[in-house]
Amino acid sequence: MIMKKNFFTCIALVALSASSALYANVTLGEVESVSLNGVYDSSLGGDEPTTNVMAYSGNDLYVSGNFNKAFNGFVPLTTGDAYIIKYNQNLEEQWKVQLQGAVSVTAMLADGEGGMYIAGTLADVVEFGSTDNNTQSIAGYEDETWGEYTTYKAASFVSHYNSEGVLLAIKSILPKIDQKLNDYATENGLWAMILDGDTYCSITKLIEMDGSILAVANLKGSVETADGTQTAVSGSYANADAGLAAPSAAGIVMELDDELNVESFPVVVASRFCGDGNVADESVTSFTAAAGDNKLYVAFNSVGTINVNAYNATEQVANEMPGDEGGSNYGYTVVAASADGEMQLKNYETVYVSVLTQATGIDELEAVGNRLVVTGLFQNALGFDKNITATSGSDMYVASINAETLNTEWAVATGYNEGDTNDYQEFIAGSAISGNAAYVYGYNEDKNSDGKTASLLYAVDLNGNNISDMKPADYILGMAENGSTRIATAHAASPVTDVTFTTYDATTSAVRNIAADKSQQVSVYPNPVADALNFSLPCDVEVYSLDGKQVLDVAGATSVDVSGLNSGVYVVKTVTAGETSF
Repeated sequence: MIMKKNFFTCIALVALSASSALYANVTLGEVESVSLNGVYDSSLGGDEPTTNVMAYSGNDLYVSGNFNKAFNGFVPLTTGDAYIIKYNQNLEEQWKVQLQGAVSVTAMLADGEGGMYIAGTLADVVEFGSTDNNTQSIAGYEDETWGEYTTYKAASFVSHYNSEGVLLAIKSILPKIDQKLNDYATENGLWAMILDGDTYCSITKLIEMDGSILAVANLKGSVETADGTQTAVSGSYANADAGLAAPSAAGIVMELDDELNVESFPVVVASRFCGDGNVADESVTSFTAAAGDNKLYVAFNSVGTINVNAYNATEQVANEMPGDEGGSNYGYTVVAASADGEMQLKNYETVYVSVLTQATGIDELEAVGNRLVVTGLFQNALGFDKNITATSGSDMYVASINAETLNTEWAVATGYNEGDTNDYQEFIAGSAISGNAAYVYGYNEDKNSDGKTASLLYAVDLNGNNISDMKPADYILGMAENGSTRIATAHAASPVTDVTFTTYDATTSAVRNIAADKSQQVSVYPNPVADALNFSLPCDVEVYSLDGKQVLDVAGATSVDVSGLNSGVYVVKTVTAGETSF
């Protein structure tokens, strides 16, 4: 089914109604809802809540977020305190604790016993609540240049709460300035005073693999294991023209022991050191990881030459540095590695990005059966499939990667037109994968006012790579799934004053495709379409209106002109090598 021009979109042969609860082949049925009223007041200062990290532990739902106003028994110490609340399947509160100080929760992972591992970032000294009143405090990163705590949330923490809300363990992970970089800067006459925010370790995800807890993080600077025997270094860059030296960004995976200490670094993806020949902004611009089938998978974007070390196996990927016209050449890379030292690396085509905003990035990676599902935001052409181009400035995307070959199976983009890119930009806020569906959510923003202008939520049926616009009324701040059909969202109006958590039962229906040979299945894009409809393989094409009338019949096509059709929803039939797809 193809939607012409500006209507509701679906690449599938499933009836669709914009006014129905059925969106393409993904249905969300609301189960329960609960609201936290008055969590934020813009007049009190602090950053408006933009994310809520959530996770299921069985049927129980853990939620977190920031607040700056007294509510529900919480009284903030700063303008950036956080809460953790556990709800049962009926969204009845089980317990709650407060994190007092400049802190944000960035990741959660169920412990299998009803409790939760919780990670995040912090700046100063933060007190972590516990239902047994045995609170614990940890400190953030103390800047070595200025001799005081940074205002930037540069340090990470990992904590463990049991099912009753008792804080079992907590550890901080403090980044350091790489002394080797300082020495290099001094020797080459560069200014190496590191400013607030130039050094950080930010955990973005927690993974369970073979009984161990892994923390996925973005890094600037260096981090050591608890015993001091191993160090992960982000590499560095030297901007010789400005006479300035500072750490570049890297992606790392840290293995934690039972007490949450950093035990080892299974993966470090970082730029070369300055002395190895790079004098420009070589960097890992986005990084994530997932576990599946006894392998650790990582996906990242990068600029310049990047070293990949996974379980002591090493590879290098290189993207051309930009010329005088500015911008960057972003590479897309996926790695599969195992503890026995075997590593497989796939470097996709480099994509040139002219505007350095949140325009190209990988948000999430999950192993689902024999495929890897990657989500993110891209500008211009998508690195996983350069036949897919962004509408207006940028688009969110979902890509399916074969877990054995690391080749792209298919990819789809949201196709949202955010308007004039001088005034508006599209952001991805997050993504989630549940059952046979992937969800990506974000918003459109007015660059002039930083105000949100549209809420975006899309669902993709992983069985049929069809994408549907869920058209949410509120802005989605977070999502969680229980591994089967239960979905939860955190959502709010803009500007944020209250946050509501809602649970849904999700069902998906497979797209009918009767091609026996998978290699002969045809992908159809873009969707929605205005002028030309493209096909991944040469095929005979028949286009029907919903009343069954054939409106186009083209043989051996890779592209069909549909500019003469009226706006609406159409069914597309393709035949290639004797196989038929709808």
